[in-house]
Amino acid sequence: MTGLQMKFGLAMDLPEDKRAGYYAQIVKALAGKASLFDRDKELLIFSTPQEREQAKPIMNQYSVPCEEFDLLLLPSTVRMSPSFEDYGFITRLENAYLYADMAVVCKLNKPEEPSSRAYEPEQAAAQLEEHLLAYWSSDDDGAAVYTLEKQHAELAEGIARAYGCSVKWICGP
Repeated sequence: MTGLQMKFGLAMDLPEDKRAGYYAQIVKALAGKASLFDRDKELLIFSTPQEREQAKPIMNQYSVPCEEFDLLLLPSTVRMSPSFEDYGFITRLENAYLYADMAVVCKLNKPEEPSSRAYEPEQAAAQLEEHLLAYWSSDDDGAAVYTLEKQHAELAEGIARAYGCSVKWICGP
């Protein structure tokens, strides 16, 4: 296991004039209908798509427009780059999330096919470093797990090839 988990977000668009009290009412109404995993301001986070679906009637009841999207919950051992905040956030419970549609997650591996290039994963990792959003060590094998902007997937493949590595995609591209 890479320590990565998929979570399911629902962003509420609360009316400006009703924020504090309205939010409390909605969270209270949700308590009996859907199990919240986490939350951040007007963003509700659920463990399953079904739990997110169970919250939608409550949003309708309170006439709150909302938008759903998927999130990647990163492990507690994650190290974040300065650009992380453009693609994710950290909640009050100190959980780190990336927006799933904006990021890719991978590991560097030795290629299955023999290559004329020397296998240099440390050099490949050093080249990837300037493009990383976050990274951590995998739970199962201790190998580094890297997250990058989705648009850098092709770049990661090129860097890996240049240093005799292959990319194993965990999430994306």
